[in-house]
Amino acid sequence: MEKDNLEKITHLHQTQFFKEVNTYISEGWILLNIHTTDSGHPVERDQHTVFTLGWDSDKGEVKLPEYNF
Repeated sequence: MEKDNLEKITHLHQTQFFKEVNTYISEGWILLNIHTTDSGHPVERDQHTVFTLGWDSDKGEVKLPEYNF
């Protein structure tokens, strides 16, 4: 998505679960970003992937998926 179009994003959703990401995308959400977070002890770090999705206002009313995952 181009930077100028980010102004059209009206809702955000973040998750760590790829199945949830796929469900949101199938409803018309746009994948905006993927990043990792670190947590835990400095020696034994845990990394988690975080997916950020957005809803484009041009698509009308927000469609939230049914949770079947």
